[in-house]
Amino acid sequence: MGKRGNAIITGGGGFIASHLAEKIQDKYDTIYLIDNFVRTGDDKYRNIKHLDSDKFVVIEKEVSKVNFYDFENIEALYHLAATRINRCAKNPKEGHKMLADAGFNVVNYCASVGAKLFFASTASVYNNPKRFPIEESDPCEPHTIYGSAKYYTENLIRTYAKSHNLQYAICRFFSVYGVRMDCEGAYTEIIFNWLDQIKEGNNKVTVYGDPDKKILDLVYVSDVVDAILKVTEDWNNDVYNVSTETGVSITDLIKTIEEALDVRLEISMVPENRTDIENKRIGSVKKLKELGWTDKVDLSQGLIKTWNWINDNKDR
Repeated sequence: MGKRGNAIITGGGGFIASHLAEKIQDKYDTIYLIDNFVRTGDDKYRNIKHLDSDKFVVIEKEVSKVNFYDFENIEALYHLAATRINRCAKNPKEGHKMLADAGFNVVNYCASVGAKLFFASTASVYNNPKRFPIEESDPCEPHTIYGSAKYYTENLIRTYAKSHNLQYAICRFFSVYGVRMDCEGAYTEIIFNWLDQIKEGNNKVTVYGDPDKKILDLVYVSDVVDAILKVTEDWNNDVYNVSTETGVSITDLIKTIEEALDVRLEISMVPENRTDIENKRIGSVKKLKELGWTDKVDLSQGLIKTWNWINDNKDR
């Protein structure tokens, strides 16, 4: 038995989880990466194939169908697996069931064996906030299936913390982007798709709705992982927004891309065709900063890092 125990990361082959795996590999003897790999395409192991095979064990399976009791000496479980917002909107019953079943599976397991639990929640638990930036204590009234299922798991965690002394930390991610992002994030897919278009020589980008009214709080993936590491230092049974506290309109995003990459974009505006996303998301990070966290990568730097990755990985 190792001195630090083992860990599990669900969604382990994904965007944020693969970065997290790199950062925590020295904390545990063995780290199990559980993923169904439906989000990573034909080259399904592309985000994790560089990891040490002696340290990581890859398990290709739906989280809701995993028997976690097969694992031994689990010290912590990082639950980052999720289906996409748009898939939940297209198939609400299946989407909610998948998220809720996975949530119950990991929460019940951690509570029963005494493992610590990190849960990746979402800013989608908020709905039509009355003030900005949004604080963690503001009302949670999700209006999407995705947000509802995430909030269900949050509440389940809090219930088990009271009844079973479960130790946990929850982060509500705002709009995360960066290296290894995919093309189907509900808010950040425009960054991937626009940069990919520019790489192919197509500088005409499509904007849905009013570009001045759609406001994002964009946070780079390495800052998100730093936040996870910070809130899991003490596992103090609390919830934290992970954002930058800075609202960026689509208009400003376009200008920043143009300046960072030295390109000029042609804008095509069409009516908004989605009702499952909010127009404005800006989160307060006061609580997170009280732990000593701060965002380090500004938007221009993050876009350049993402641009370089897209160009260096033509066969993503």
